[in-house]
Amino acid sequence: VKPGGHVFFATINRNAKAFLFAIVGAEYLLKLLPRGTHEYAKFIKPSEMAGMCRAAQLDVAHLVGMTYNPLTKIYSLNQDTDVNYLMACSRPE
Repeated sequence: VKPGGHVFFATINRNAKAFLFAIVGAEYLLKLLPRGTHEYAKFIKPSEMAGMCRAAQLDVAHLVGMTYNPLTKIYSLNQDTDVNYLMACSRPE
């Protein structure tokens, strides 16, 4: 990333709630995704993602959670980073 550039990440947190919602819920119960789409060992905690970004000389600018309502089929941004989250980073000039 060039100085002054931005990088955005969207991934899944690694915890029991994320396992239940992303794998059990989305793949097996609701069948929103094919079985095997997610691999729990590859989920990344926000603290780990922030550490990797800092190691790459990126500043973490914003962290926000994302939830999905299967009844309304609507995604929304909020403060709940327990399952899905987005992280915005930038490289200092």
